[in-house]
Amino acid sequence: MFKTLRTALCVLGALLPAALPSAATAGSYPVKPIQLIVPYGPGGDSDLTARVWAEFAKQRLGQPVVVVNKAGGGGLAGTLAAAKARPDGYTLYLVQAGPVLILPQTASAGYTFDSFAYIARIMIANCAVVVRADAPWKDLNEFGADAKTNPGKYIFATPGATAWLTFAMRNWQSISGARLKQVEYQSGAETINAVVGGHADMNFMFPQTYAPMVRAGKLKILAIGAESKDFPDAPTFAGLGIKGNYFGWAGIAAPKGTPREIIDKLTAVTEDMSKDPAFAKAIENMGAMPDFTAGETWMRQLKEQQAEMTLVLGNLNMLKK
Repeated sequence: MFKTLRTALCVLGALLPAALPSAATAGSYPVKPIQLIVPYGPGGDSDLTARVWAEFAKQRLGQPVVVVNKAGGGGLAGTLAAAKARPDGYTLYLVQAGPVLILPQTASAGYTFDSFAYIARIMIANCAVVVRADAPWKDLNEFGADAKTNPGKYIFATPGATAWLTFAMRNWQSISGARLKQVEYQSGAETINAVVGGHADMNFMFPQTYAPMVRAGKLKILAIGAESKDFPDAPTFAGLGIKGNYFGWAGIAAPKGTPREIIDKLTAVTEDMSKDPAFAKAIENMGAMPDFTAGETWMRQLKEQQAEMTLVLGNLNMLKK
């Protein structure tokens, strides 16, 4: 009996050193640089948003936050890497709807919505359909009518096959009867360059990417999510009689299993930066709107949007079997 007891105590003693550092790490976090994975290429809306959060987080955490772009598979490569990362708070993830709400419903992604701990939403964005400034169409309805009459003539540039932006436009196509060719790129920046350069005819994009080009007179807006003080002449989806929610968002997440103390600290840090006028200005300069939403409120909204996307994907016959 005493031998068994000694053996149990030895096993417990061996386990304690492994457990104690994790608790200590949670209390002193962070003690080394943090990486923030972006599942798309550099220069696009995801990348720009991540870099703003990283800069303001660094100021509050006292450690560098390094943005790591892992593009590929319409967001799958970077999202899978983040989901499989060690849940110690030193790998975070710039989360958007496409990779976590859509992709796992359409393919065997290697992760699910529940593979992450969702920390906080940091911005929302007024998305828009854009074309070259010299394009002949005045609004999305006019373009849709042309595309319906000439199926396959026009090219839609997408930042990823499973991006929310892509499925929003595919849903519009199914409703309007328009038929476009779809060409996939690695980032929003690439899609914009494709449209400006005449290699594609239109795309649906976040303001971080399209706003500078519209202001520069290189692109024009055929439809926008809601009335905009920055682009007051742009027609809205609702004004054109097109139903749907055409707002994007981005937030911060961590691999499931990340200690609660670390999640709480990152949530508090994000809430604090959301009150910083400099942070708000940086987000607004990209054409987006700062928005801190966390906890049960954000989870409820995520679940609601997930259900909405399930209906859209079902209508498009794209739910995985």
